[in-house]
Amino acid sequence: MTISNYNLPMKKICSIYFLVYDGIEMLDLSGPAGVFSTANHLAGKPLYDIKVVSINGGLITCSAGMKIDSCCIETVCLDEEDTLLVVGALEQPLRLAINKHKHRKFIRDAESRVKRIGSVCSGAFLLASAGILDGKSCTTHWQASSQLSGLYKSVKVMPDLLYVVDGNVWTSAGVTTGIDMALAMVEYDHDRALMGKIARQLVVYTHRPGNQSQFSSVLEMQIKSTVQFDDLINWVTNNLHKPLRVNQLADYVNMSERTFHRKFVKHFGKTPAKFVELLRLERAREYLTAGMQVKQVTIDVGFQSEAGFRSAFENYFGIAPSLHKKMNSTSH
Repeated sequence: MTISNYNLPMKKICSIYFLVYDGIEMLDLSGPAGVFSTANHLAGKPLYDIKVVSINGGLITCSAGMKIDSCCIETVCLDEEDTLLVVGALEQPLRLAINKHKHRKFIRDAESRVKRIGSVCSGAFLLASAGILDGKSCTTHWQASSQLSGLYKSVKVMPDLLYVVDGNVWTSAGVTTGIDMALAMVEYDHDRALMGKIARQLVVYTHRPGNQSQFSSVLEMQIKSTVQFDDLINWVTNNLHKPLRVNQLADYVNMSERTFHRKFVKHFGKTPAKFVELLRLERAREYLTAGMQVKQVTIDVGFQSEAGFRSAFENYFGIAPSLHKKMNSTSH
């Protein structure tokens, strides 16, 4: 896939350093790295220089048994355009990594030099051990969030978010959310258009709401989408609490209602109204899983009546919203 005549502002190449150690989760590294390498490919020029670093350099063994090469941290010269991302791991290799003084020192020294510093998944524990998260809001994998807040009392852990940005500190939740965070970094560094092209190339969400579960209808639409409809999909997902009529959607893309309806159905295989309803229901499922009351969910996802919401939810998921909440809520 080639993108020609793609104009980006002239900026210095940003080096992305991934701090690794034996036992890391491979996807914590490969997911975000894939985003930055795809940015280079689609832009047709180097925007990011991706580097893997470790205490001693050389081969590092991932949790899956694969080995990756790395540079020694003592050879690294960080500057104000760079980013340092600490990769996560399961509990045992993570404990070993936290206990190494060289890790903590490298992270502390880097924080004052780089444009931003961050973590993927449980890499947040290494940031916290170095004092980077003191007084900061952050996130990590939901299974480890209570342990993180228990070990580091001054850290404000937000387990319900995909990623958190507090100043120059970026943290992401589970393994695949490192991709979401990397996409957000690309948008911050360059623009939304490039972020959207990367997401489509990698077949991931252009923008995911700040919770753990995926919205299948959003992904389906973004895979099928064109530049003409990209912003519309993002706008709809961010405005589900509002009345969304077909004429409003048509106005958003500067089409007549009739033309918009015809092109939308031809392109996506469903009506605009049906698409909006599916997004409302899938967002409602996330809210119910988070423990929100049915009445409040009805309002927040834009249904006009609670009875209408209950009926639509049961027809789509085959279960009443109250029963779904009882069976799946993570709030208890």
